[in-house]
Amino acid sequence: MSKFLFQPDSIDGYEFNPIPIEIHLGIIKIPTREILDDDAINNTESLIVGADRNEVLNRLQTAFGREFKRYGKLRESEIRPIDYETKQARTRIRKHIKNMPDR
Repeated sequence: MSKFLFQPDSIDGYEFNPIPIEIHLGIIKIPTREILDDDAINNTESLIVGADRNEVLNRLQTAFGREFKRYGKLRESEIRPIDYETKQARTRIRKHIKNMPDR
């Protein structure tokens, strides 16, 4: 499989670092658990399958955007102390933020 960097589109003024992926035909392998929350904490890779690269990359962008909107904008004070899954998801997504807009 060929290795690429996936550059997520900016969301609400937030810019993101490129994310390494591997792509072959319509299959994208994300060799890290850093993007998608698939309810498997120890997961080391995810696969996205589609008909062509554009479809797969669009699905990847949609999934990343959904995860960011769900967890990326949360403040730490908004998360209950015992909600470990949300804390982990927030940390995982926020590591990809390159710069935050001035607010």
